[in-house]
Amino acid sequence: MKAALRPAAVLLVEPQFVMRRTMVAVGRQLGIVEFHEATSVARALPLLATRAFNGLVLDMGDGPEALALLEHLRAGGFASQSDLPVIALTYLSSPAAASQLDAFKPLKVLHKPFRVGELLESVSQIDMRQA
Repeated sequence: MKAALRPAAVLLVEPQFVMRRTMVAVGRQLGIVEFHEATSVARALPLLATRAFNGLVLDMGDGPEALALLEHLRAGGFASQSDLPVIALTYLSSPAAASQLDAFKPLKVLHKPFRVGELLESVSQIDMRQA
């Protein structure tokens, strides 16, 4: 008998309580993802420093701090691999801001508001071998 695959361990950085809890609950119920939660970039940093994740869902609302986190990640500064799949959640609309974000090669950029199903579909693409 084969052991069941564990869902991907993904760090979710999202400040809005209701949105964050909805994503966690639906992902858990469907068995797609094991979300670990942080309400801000500042709270995510210690988690990223000590634990390897399969992916990262990052709200870009912290602006420069979120971009600095991505830069540090891509430079290999955390426990996870530098090519960790990132799903960016953003309201960004300017071409300059989009270009800045694209430089960090996110797996997907979801523009708020989005459907939880869109996020979970993107999370399901994360490679379990990352962590």
